[in-house]
Amino acid sequence: MEKIGEVELGFQRRPAPVIVGVLKRLSIQEAKRARESGANVIELRIDLLEEEERDIERVKEFVAMLKKSLFFMPVIVTNRKKEEGGSFTGSEAQRIGMLISILETAEVDAVDIEFFSPTELKKAIIEKAKSLHIPAILSFHDFKGMPSREDILRIIASIYEGGGSIAKIAVTPKTPSDALLLLNLTHKLSSEGKLLVTVGMGPVGRHLRVIAPLYGSALTYGFIEGEEEVAPGQFSVNELRSIINKIQIPRLNS
Repeated sequence: MEKIGEVELGFQRRPAPVIVGVLKRLSIQEAKRARESGANVIELRIDLLEEEERDIERVKEFVAMLKKSLFFMPVIVTNRKKEEGGSFTGSEAQRIGMLISILETAEVDAVDIEFFSPTELKKAIIEKAKSLHIPAILSFHDFKGMPSREDILRIIASIYEGGGSIAKIAVTPKTPSDALLLLNLTHKLSSEGKLLVTVGMGPVGRHLRVIAPLYGSALTYGFIEGEEEVAPGQFSVNELRSIINKIQIPRLNS
């Protein structure tokens, strides 16, 4: 059974979809607000932190404080490069080296690394995650469109074959047929027991951020109330929880 901290993942295991609140600063108050809005997990975006907050010791101290708080949530650590929707502009060695240092010093509960990261550096992150017994989320992003069904399946297979615990596919559907294809894949693979996160970006894909979790997407991401979206078409955590609670499908054995 795969977990992020104590949060169970899997289509047949969770009574409700898992919502991830995206944190852009080392703020206990914002983490608390995310929890109160309905988030189950925090994604700490290292690339979006202010320069002085990217210090490894400060990140370690923040995670330790969060774990001691009454409203503790598991933490996914991500350091997204600019080309894949993030803000990190240094070298790949610097970016991934920072992630590895955080994994070595802070008690985080999962790590997210891009599918197209350099092979050896990506392998180092995956091996470090395995040694710590935490999930490695491998992310594929397409901000302009959406690959074919066959290409998406190949990417997902490569993620699992490469040691990824969770495959994350964030794409930009252009038509309702694209969105339906993504939902179909989500339901099929999650029903087979695979851990898959599907994210729809842009105007056509936006509704999938609410709908895909009902069809098996392991996680959905939202910004914390009062902040701005960090990806195209993102809802706030509060909006996600409110809508999902209203339309949630009862879990069935089929």
